[in-house]
Amino acid sequence: MKYPKTYIDEIRNRLKVSDVVRLKVNLKKRGKEFIGLSPFKNEKTPSFTVNDEKGFYHCFSTAEHGNIFDFIMKLENLNFGEAVKMLAQRAGMQPYRFTKEDEKIEKENLKIQKLFEIYFNQCKEDLFSQYKDTHLKYLIDRGLKIETINYFKLGFCENSKKIKNKLFENGFTSDELIKSGMYYKKDGTDELVNRFKNRIIFPIQNYYNNFIGCGGRTVLSNALAKYINSPETNFFKKGFNLFNLNNAKKESLNSNNLILVEGYMDVVSLFNKGIKNVSATLGTAMTTSQISLAWKNFDKIIICFDGDQSGIDASYRAAERILKILKPGKDIYFAKIPNSQDPDDFVNQFGKEGFNSLISQSKDLANVIFNHNALGVNKSKPSDIALLEKNLFNLADEIEDQISKKYIKSAFKNKIFENIIKKKNYNSQSQEELKKASLRLMLSKEEIVELSFINLILNYPEFSENKIEDISLLEFNFKESAIFISELINSLVNENIKTKENLRKKLSVNFDSLIKKIEMYSNNKSIISKLEEESYSNFFNDYVEEINLAKKNKQISSLESELLKNPDEASYNQYLSLKNS
Repeated sequence: MKYPKTYIDEIRNRLKVSDVVRLKVNLKKRGKEFIGLSPFKNEKTPSFTVNDEKGFYHCFSTAEHGNIFDFIMKLENLNFGEAVKMLAQRAGMQPYRFTKEDEKIEKENLKIQKLFEIYFNQCKEDLFSQYKDTHLKYLIDRGLKIETINYFKLGFCENSKKIKNKLFENGFTSDELIKSGMYYKKDGTDELVNRFKNRIIFPIQNYYNNFIGCGGRTVLSNALAKYINSPETNFFKKGFNLFNLNNAKKESLNSNNLILVEGYMDVVSLFNKGIKNVSATLGTAMTTSQISLAWKNFDKIIICFDGDQSGIDASYRAAERILKILKPGKDIYFAKIPNSQDPDDFVNQFGKEGFNSLISQSKDLANVIFNHNALGVNKSKPSDIALLEKNLFNLADEIEDQISKKYIKSAFKNKIFENIIKKKNYNSQSQEELKKASLRLMLSKEEIVELSFINLILNYPEFSENKIEDISLLEFNFKESAIFISELINSLVNENIKTKENLRKKLSVNFDSLIKKIEMYSNNKSIISKLEEESYSNFFNDYVEEINLAKKNKQISSLESELLKNPDEASYNQYLSLKNS
């Protein structure tokens, strides 16, 4: 019976691996890990390790590896359900009570597993028998070892009724064949069609080693698609699984890195050359769920998509998506394959050492995003640099983790300075703009937004006098903001100042340093020149929205800190209200 993930996760959250292992093994602390004598073999020198942070144990003398459930199942000779009951009791949890619907779903899942086993075993048997001189030879000619072909359970699905008849003989129905995703009904008929006929088969297993579907590569030159996947089913969700992660996760003992590629053959070829810490995205656009799954066992993910334009574009889309879920201690890097090759081509041409050399030159996430956005930026135009900064900060603002957000913004600031401002040789006029741009990077985004907003008002007093009420409702954070805004409003309303020159002259009497600061640090000077009233209003409203959003985010951060120290219902309700507004 399959337990809900939330129930299993709660047991894991309550019990450390070391707490469970200590029931059978005398453990000693060593750095981040614990060591002890193997419970699986008589030994005098400790070879058994436990890592609470990663949630597993490993025995170097027997190669036994697993989590708390695996440990109890192995030593107590229990099945998974019995191990769950035992550990739930130890964790102080009530036994999980299955409903009839749970029992029905579990029964269906077990039957589908049996269907996959029959299907894949028959395909493998056919590959090594009647198709050994054709399709097996094709794989061997591509450089694959027999051990690799067996490891991935590769097979060949012929265009016949043999597998279908075998499944029927084992009690499967037409509906079950269709639910598995391996068959579909021919249009307008009840005839079952094998989805993967005339294709080399790549069985797919989920994180827990259960079969969930497969990929297929055609052997026909006139096929519509070289590769196809199983369709989405109740148990096969492409965006939540990674091909070969169930095997690759074992390599987390030897490497902290996981290489993510696009295709099945990329994984198989890399493994064939001795690179085992590799998974593939199942032919779908990479999702944050896939990255979170990979992060369970690896702290550093290296994305190595195809070197053609579609692979480069897919890499950048993945970068923007992953940026949002970045968190401390977890890294994302990108490797770029030259000459439009894919990892399969590259490793077969340059071998394991050549591929590892390529991986060692990977660029981090911030670099990839910066370089993509900096393309086409005119480095001699401050307005272009300002727009680049704005675009990068907008992306960084989507990062959920506040600490990661802070340091990514800092990284972007440094990259703008080092790669754009510092390297250029401007004329004397541009040198002044260079100085201003460098200094501007020392300010926070909120400060720049506020100063740029004031710069907009100062440049268009004739339009701004109609916005007095909106201006008066805003809260600013720069020094002397309350006194300055009061005099600004008074100048617009009571002194009938209509030109920007007169307005600046009037305000400079008492706020000369602030006016100079606005002139130096505002990043919209080029953008807001020669505006019509409608365009002015659009800019005005955008700035108001940004200032209010910054205020809201500041309040949320403050409440989060307060709730961590002293949680109370009033603060929590205020926090929820702000988050949902």
